[in-house]
Amino acid sequence: MNDKTVYAKTPAGQQEIGERKAGLDIRQRRLLILVDGQRSVAELRGVSGFPDALALLEGLQAHGLVVSTGGPAAAAPAPAASKPAAVPAGPPTTTADLRERGRRAARAVSDLLGPMGEDLAMRLEEVKSAEALEDLLTRSRRMLGEVRGKSAVARFEQLLEQD
Repeated sequence: MNDKTVYAKTPAGQQEIGERKAGLDIRQRRLLILVDGQRSVAELRGVSGFPDALALLEGLQAHGLVVSTGGPAAAAPAPAASKPAAVPAGPPTTTADLRERGRRAARAVSDLLGPMGEDLAMRLEEVKSAEALEDLLTRSRRMLGEVRGKSAVARFEQLLEQD
């Protein structure tokens, strides 16, 4: 594996986020939360601040919590037919919309707050209702504003609405 390798959570990795049964240390757990199937090892190293991100990812892979997708994050774009549709800006209308918006918000929080936003990102990934999502989005905006300022809130909104 190398810096261009992309990792995604396995179903066991998704379950571990909520159940904490694998006995991960805090660094492994933070990295597991940041894994999204889109970021390369190099990007994860930068966001997490862990110089040994590759070794940590290989450990998570040995636990069966992540899997290498094998390719670089900037691989050829997916054909238009298989690209997920943009999630509407308003309240999610389906469970898939809800989950996608939660994942997008979790990634934005992780990008903008790093490990400081770990708990919030985890809650966003696991959101179960539109009301809970809206509450968490409000909390995200408030936290970003307090910690990073108005420009971070604006960037959060941009990341939330991107395809």
